[in-house]
Amino acid sequence: MSKKKTLLLLTVVILTGVMTSSLAQEQRLTAGVTIKEKSNTGGLSVSNSPRSDLKALSNPANAGGLIVSNSALPGNTFSYLSCEAVLFGEPTTSTPLFEVKVSPDPNAPGAHWTVKDNTFSYTWNYTEGIKLDFAATVADNGLKLRYTLTNTTKKTMKRVLLHNCVPTTDAPAFFPGETKSLSEGKGKVGRYMGHYDRTYLWSKGRRFNFAETEFGREEIHLSFMLEGRTPIEWEWWDNGPETFDFPFIAVQSIDGEFTTALGFEAAEWASINSGDRNACYHLFPYFGNLEPGKSSTVRGCFYLIPGTPKDALTQFKEDYPNVE
Repeated sequence: MSKKKTLLLLTVVILTGVMTSSLAQEQRLTAGVTIKEKSNTGGLSVSNSPRSDLKALSNPANAGGLIVSNSALPGNTFSYLSCEAVLFGEPTTSTPLFEVKVSPDPNAPGAHWTVKDNTFSYTWNYTEGIKLDFAATVADNGLKLRYTLTNTTKKTMKRVLLHNCVPTTDAPAFFPGETKSLSEGKGKVGRYMGHYDRTYLWSKGRRFNFAETEFGREEIHLSFMLEGRTPIEWEWWDNGPETFDFPFIAVQSIDGEFTTALGFEAAEWASINSGDRNACYHLFPYFGNLEPGKSSTVRGCFYLIPGTPKDALTQFKEDYPNVE
């Protein structure tokens, strides 16, 4: 074989190897797992694969996001963003917002999803000295959640909470149209307040919606505290004077046929963001005070089910009978 042909052959081999390696790397970066759970009311689909077609401003590839849909509600997708930040201390400080990034590739260096026995899990270590272990098990009505926070510093962290997020941007059955706020304040007109009258908390056995509260017609970042707790002041949230006494929040679809909800064994803060197209809702699980080296675990659920908020609450009480 001539030197010219030998060089040409070697070039082809090298280029083929580079292309194969590049393709393999791309496949690893886009690899993900989808789990489907069937029930009498449709089929739940949960995936850790990032999707470029989602419109939510909070990237589901970040914040430990899982993509959730139900075949009984076609064309509607939710991103359950498991952790946007951890709050602690009085006055309240927090870890950096939107820092958590979890790869769908199980072989990726750093934080990555592990999938086993219908459960998605990951570990994230904040430089602020907080270790987060998260797990979500797929059930026929949503996700069963487990959060464990560990204080890896030498100081006690007081009043520790976790900021999750559920945007409705990609769920047109829930997503609100623009509703003009009664307030003429800057940045409070023409926002997405249309789901305030479909979002519920509970107090003394009675449910109430955000729209009927004192600030429910004007505040675009409306939050409420657990009864008896000192108000938390952090970031853009404004607390209303009303309180809730049961750790559960539910949002009903526009036609009243479906409900999405969050519930935890312990939670101190509930809120809605109507200041942008995320139109998201939140319930912050509460971990108490964490002494150096100590951990605390809070369990809960994310639901996407047929029925009313009352039906979702009944399901939560069945799943977590010890919650008061």
